[in-house]
Amino acid sequence: MSEFSIPLHRVMLLQHTLEQGGSATCQLRRPEISVDAKINVENDDDTHYIKVALGPLSSSLKLPRSPSTKYQFLREFLQDLANGRTDSGAQAEEAVALMEAQEYLDEIIQVGQIAYVISTTNPERPLGVVVTNDQGEVCAAATGSCKEHLAEVVRAKLRPDQEGLGECA
Repeated sequence: MSEFSIPLHRVMLLQHTLEQGGSATCQLRRPEISVDAKINVENDDDTHYIKVALGPLSSSLKLPRSPSTKYQFLREFLQDLANGRTDSGAQAEEAVALMEAQEYLDEIIQVGQIAYVISTTNPERPLGVVVTNDQGEVCAAATGSCKEHLAEVVRAKLRPDQEGLGECA
């Protein structure tokens, strides 16, 4: 038995629905059957709030408005839901937290630095980051309880007014 999937050309429907808000129906197919996902999107300046109904299943998701990968992420989320991967909601929340932390940290690091955000196994500090310069040298490493806490720790380690603390040559 093959899995339900959404053809790539249908991603345009997802893109339009995310950007404009409102409702849409997106068909997921596998050779022997197809199902319709009913999608409802509400937007604010920063976030897409998405509700999905797929037969008796329903789920919700929040996506930041800025990353260009959000359409693919929604596609994967719908496919996971249709294929019975019940942990997709937890995976979705973790993925969104990582994306938000990445964007948040990208705004505070200096030009020439790169932040690599990961999830950790510590439930009290589920986010981690390593900041390198463009030569690959480590400038800072930290864990945090949320994106704001992570950014606060990274800022303290990269503080430019203190010689030697988090400096990269």
